[in-house]
Amino acid sequence: MSEGDVRFAVIGYGNIGSRHVAFLSEVEGAVVHYVCDKDEERAKKGAEMAGCRHCTDIREVLDDDDVDVVDICTPSGLHADMSVMAMEAGKHALSEKPMALSLKDADRVIEAERRTGRKYFLVKQNRYNPPVAALREMLDTGRMGEVFLISSDVFWNRRRSYYEDSKWRGTLELDGGALFTQSSHFVDLIIWIGGKPVRVEAFMENVDHPYIETEDTGTIRMEFENGAVAVMNYTTAAFGQNLEGSITVLGRKGSIKVGGKYLNELTEWNVEGVERPELPPGRPPNTYKGGYQGSMSNHDKVLRNVVETLRGNSRIAVNSTEGRLTVEVMQAAHISALERRPVELPLRGKDEDFELSRAPPFPRRK
Repeated sequence: MSEGDVRFAVIGYGNIGSRHVAFLSEVEGAVVHYVCDKDEERAKKGAEMAGCRHCTDIREVLDDDDVDVVDICTPSGLHADMSVMAMEAGKHALSEKPMALSLKDADRVIEAERRTGRKYFLVKQNRYNPPVAALREMLDTGRMGEVFLISSDVFWNRRRSYYEDSKWRGTLELDGGALFTQSSHFVDLIIWIGGKPVRVEAFMENVDHPYIETEDTGTIRMEFENGAVAVMNYTTAAFGQNLEGSITVLGRKGSIKVGGKYLNELTEWNVEGVERPELPPGRPPNTYKGGYQGSMSNHDKVLRNVVETLRGNSRIAVNSTEGRLTVEVMQAAHISALERRPVELPLRGKDEDFELSRAPPFPRRK
């Protein structure tokens, strides 16, 4: 460890926490100071991999003045509480997606960030995928013209063994469902491209997982302030294996589709006056216990952004305001699906106070 290193405490050594520990070893200036997990054997395993301390209680991490960043890799329903705890203890917080499972909890995170002066970082690694970066460049330069339609399809598979491996999965309180857990990256990208959403309408159902509380399938329609429209179809009930993870953007001067199974291929490119780019190879998707796969593993870039921001050489790549907006859209989608009505944004009144953890389980298809 050298002067100027940023010391991380990884909270939760499950599928994604183990990936964070591995990636931190690749980031110059990053040091794993703790691995913390309520399961002591898992905490020890992570600490042995990182060559650091282990503990089973986050309070030990929060009491250690040598910890700079609390890296939160726990179940989704714990993200907000742990982010607030970290910042109130004088640490910076890095949270896996989603930021929270309710808008009220997202606001608590933002208020803690403002009050403590600590920095909050959110993991949205798909923004770094080479095809997504190429799409973003065309949007930033205006080469695609006015964007009028965005379409995204997330057709993935999660088998029964996935839910049985960790009992929090598929629960309303700690998981939130296929939208919050598997598809929130795609919602983030839609908003990143479309701008300010003003209206959401959604349909959701539990098609093929009768043993969980949440939905596993949905369709969401979003309208944006600039007149653009987005439609997203998502499921974790695709037969046998993951099928597709894509986003298509139509502008008046160009059309681009980023596809493959994990937003990892530049499937279509037709932009006025711009040749299809040659892209560097991206990282493979994350592969987890049980054989299932998720988004491209660009966590090294997320972690490098944390280090460089804290050194004063960069700015936060995905901030709390952006994270909040994604939560707001997903909350609006759940309200729309449950109450069978369109929902206006920003959320107000009872819509703003809605908590998914208190909603009834989604109906199962018979």
